[in-house]
Amino acid sequence: MIKIILLIIVSIVGLGLSILYLRKNLVRIAEKNKSIDSTGKKVLNYPLTILWYGYLIAFFIGLTVNNLILN
Repeated sequence: MIKIILLIIVSIVGLGLSILYLRKNLVRIAEKNKSIDSTGKKVLNYPLTILWYGYLIAFFIGLTVNNLILN
């Protein structure tokens, strides 16, 4: 029972923090892009950030699904 509660708490906190920091970093990139003249550099700032936070979100969803639903 404790294991299930801890998994749910960790998943919720992890998802919340991932989404919070994703938004924060996207705003930070948008502000940084205002000072950059090159269009190519502006576009290349986004993919790795989105890839990293997408991985984290998938990890926390997978943590929940794997340990609570599939067991």
